[in-house]
Amino acid sequence: MELWILAALANPLIFSIVTLIDKRVLSGFELGLPSFNLFVGGSQGLFGATVLLLNFPAGVEFEILAKAWSIGVLQAFTLIFMFWMLKREDPSRVIPAMQTSPIYVALLAWVIFDESLTALQWISVFLAVGGSVLASIKIGSLSGKGNIVFQPLFLLLAVGALLMASSQLITKSIVEDLSTIHIVSLRGTGLFTVMWLVFARPDALRGLGSFLKKPKQAPWLIMAEGVMPFNGHLLITYAIGKGPIALVSSLGGARPIFVFSMSALGAWLAPNLIYEKFTRPDMALKLVSATMVVGAVVIISVV
Repeated sequence: MELWILAALANPLIFSIVTLIDKRVLSGFELGLPSFNLFVGGSQGLFGATVLLLNFPAGVEFEILAKAWSIGVLQAFTLIFMFWMLKREDPSRVIPAMQTSPIYVALLAWVIFDESLTALQWISVFLAVGGSVLASIKIGSLSGKGNIVFQPLFLLLAVGALLMASSQLITKSIVEDLSTIHIVSLRGTGLFTVMWLVFARPDALRGLGSFLKKPKQAPWLIMAEGVMPFNGHLLITYAIGKGPIALVSSLGGARPIFVFSMSALGAWLAPNLIYEKFTRPDMALKLVSATMVVGAVVIISVV
């Protein structure tokens, strides 16, 4: 197996773990969203700025640098939408809706580069859309009532997936001109720019400072949104540079199954660590939703 494939598969595994820890920090430790976003943008901006100060990419055109920075800008809005939904919803419902970005990559390539889609590829589009719609439906409740509720707010995640797909196309366009570490570092500065412009308020800064002083809780945040994402993005940027973007993006489609499996096992084996509850109908719906999205990205990658 080629190294870029392993890197592309390691990325969704890392970010599946990150997602579950994020849910614990947001819902269990009750860190406010503005403070949470400040840490995400600040930590990635700090990593990026450190690399750029020590080893700035000399001789690279300003347009290339601006494109790398814009990757972080686009992904900042994606993350803001995702964190907002993650604080309110189950990870195994949020991630399938977010993981439709490979479908958008294919559709954007069709629009921008005039690439035609086969019948099977169109089936994958409808599978992904169907899986996202299922993710936005809640069946039943812990009290046993069987209400079916569609939540339009999940459309925010579709917008986030579109922005993520756009950022991956930009990444592919500059990997020949800029090293992986520099792309990820400039992405971090873009992430910092948006998140601190939006959330840098005295209350949010005080809330973050107070949280980081808690020795039993702060390490969860530092690991999940400081160390792990930087390494995860190094892996996916390397994979995009070495392999076909549609296939790399599709391998990332394993994330819904990773999240669902970890959530289900965690709810059974370590319920105090997993902030997600399952009813039988809801569990079946989440599994179908995740499977549809994964099936869609498998089709788009092999056809």
